[in-house]
Amino acid sequence: MTSTVSFKEKFKQAFSIFKWELKSCTGTLVVFSILAAVFMTIILTLCLVIGNPNNSFLYPDSSEMTYEIPLQVFQILTSGMIYFLTIIFTIIYTVKVYSYLHNKRKADLYGALPVSRVTLFFSKSASAFIFSLFPALFFLGIMSIISICAGQPLVNEATHTYLKLVIGTLSCISAYGLISICCGTTINSVIMFITVCVAYPLSAMFVKGVAGGFFYGSYSEIFKDHFIMNALNPLAAYDGINVIYWLIFTLICLAGSAFLVRKRKAERAQSSFAYYLPCHIVKVLVSFLAGMFLGVLFGSINVFGYGLLGFIFGFILGSIPAFIICHLIFYKGFSKLVLTSIPLGGLIIAVIVGIALCDFDVFGYNTFIPNSDDVESAGLIDTDYCYYDKDESFSSLTKKSAGDFDKKEDINTIINFHQQYIDRENIASIASNEKFSNVWYDILMNNMPFSVDPPHYCFAYKLTNGMTVTRIYAPIGFDSIYSDEYYYINTTEITSKKEYVEKYSAMERADISNITTFTVDALKRSGYEGTADLLPNYNDINNNTSNEQENIPKKVLAALKKDFAADKSTTDIVLEPFHSISSDYYDGYSYHNSLSEYSKEYPDVVCMISIWTNNNMDNEISSFSQIFLGGYFNYHATSEYYLIPKSYTNTIDVLKEIGVLNDDLTINENSAYY
Repeated sequence: MTSTVSFKEKFKQAFSIFKWELKSCTGTLVVFSILAAVFMTIILTLCLVIGNPNNSFLYPDSSEMTYEIPLQVFQILTSGMIYFLTIIFTIIYTVKVYSYLHNKRKADLYGALPVSRVTLFFSKSASAFIFSLFPALFFLGIMSIISICAGQPLVNEATHTYLKLVIGTLSCISAYGLISICCGTTINSVIMFITVCVAYPLSAMFVKGVAGGFFYGSYSEIFKDHFIMNALNPLAAYDGINVIYWLIFTLICLAGSAFLVRKRKAERAQSSFAYYLPCHIVKVLVSFLAGMFLGVLFGSINVFGYGLLGFIFGFILGSIPAFIICHLIFYKGFSKLVLTSIPLGGLIIAVIVGIALCDFDVFGYNTFIPNSDDVESAGLIDTDYCYYDKDESFSSLTKKSAGDFDKKEDINTIINFHQQYIDRENIASIASNEKFSNVWYDILMNNMPFSVDPPHYCFAYKLTNGMTVTRIYAPIGFDSIYSDEYYYINTTEITSKKEYVEKYSAMERADISNITTFTVDALKRSGYEGTADLLPNYNDINNNTSNEQENIPKKVLAALKKDFAADKSTTDIVLEPFHSISSDYYDGYSYHNSLSEYSKEYPDVVCMISIWTNNNMDNEISSFSQIFLGGYFNYHATSEYYLIPKSYTNTIDVLKEIGVLNDDLTINENSAYY
């Protein structure tokens, strides 16, 4: 006969377990509360004192200071303090709550209670969630009330902390709970949790580094904050990114825990493991990481005179000792070492074979260029000649470009450019040790808080069999940090075409708020040039920038677009071949010819419009480079120069209307923009 327990009875049981856990964790909760209250008081006091407008010592000459900025700082510092305290104490609560799984006396005691194992486990899990989140949310609420009562709304950094704590706490507790069920001791549980959180992201970096270092043109937009790079690292959930993934991760861990805790034998407490599969996975993961580190290191320094041989030696030298050390820690001795070494043997064989295939480029990935007869249409994106913003994906942008050009001569030109790039980089003859060095380069550059080397050339082909092939090239190796000249090819035969400009120019794609320089160059009566700057943030005209003046750049840009769309000319009098300038240093300067030189060749030209934009990536690179590296990284400033002929009546009329041009089409030196 089967007995059933009502939901009401289960809730009573869960609440009773919660009260027991509360009594057990009261001291820890008090410590958290004291630390949070003290730190919050200190931060608030310092911020109010520093922000006091009547503080004659700090602000002897100021009578206009307000509390707005200090209160923002108070929110940021307080939310950050609670954030880190919560992470630390969540780990403490979690270890305490699940310790019953690793103590025979407690396991027998709880097993004798009239409560199911699943109810017991989830009651303890809920207790850990509550102990971690509620105190943190309580102090964040106090911080919010103080700020709002003082008239300061919550800043983004503070509001995002709520989401980060909820998602991070759910993921970490559920993951540790699953690991605790599989382990027989608390020490093994803690070691496995820490090992997974550290070893998985580092191993993922090496896997991605091999793909980027060995397969040129396989540019990946998977960076350090991508969920794949942290898929088994629950601590990464505290970043508040990929919320949906971490919610799914939490549900999977809880479901797995519910399944395993029913079958877990109480006598497995205080033994090494209740379930051995996670142990084998962690041992293989650590062995892989240690082997890849030494293997890539020895491969890059060319041990035995060939990179692949150095990698094989290093991988074996690193993986086997790491496996043995992990076994000794988890099993407390050499028991079952030989039997459990089978996964290690499979790992060594699989990795060596895989790296060898990559090193010899068995499938010809690096040098593949389709035959012209097999290409239905093709595309080329030179990122020096392309405006893009931070939300754009190079991969999707490149894939879409495969349909840009379907004329045979254009397809052949793109294929020729592709071949030029491969030949100039000598991709087919890159030595094995250089490929391993490029793995370090990929790991270093793609896991910094900025991307130093954006893609440079993107090629896409739509084949007659329906497939789309893409290659996205970024500068290769550490040498590219100091020199950007050797890999440049002249692509203006494609990038100056009207259909290219319509799809990729800042004139067509950029919002006016993303344009940093918008100038008009025209001739003075004396024959020399004069420049008018149309951006109101650079020209505070009469110290009173009106809405009309803010709209002036938009009017000029709209007129230019209209004229450009209507232009049927096939000559380059329409524009000085559309391009960007990339200088050797972060500050950069323009290499384009002056208008007076162009006017000799094109007498129909009235003026030249310059449009400069800085992509989101550029600002990060230039700031870092200027502050920390002396400006040695390339500054990728996007600049476009358009020659405006007399046929561009809409543009010329707007320039006359705002006073930039005189009636005789010379520059108006009396203009407020001059």
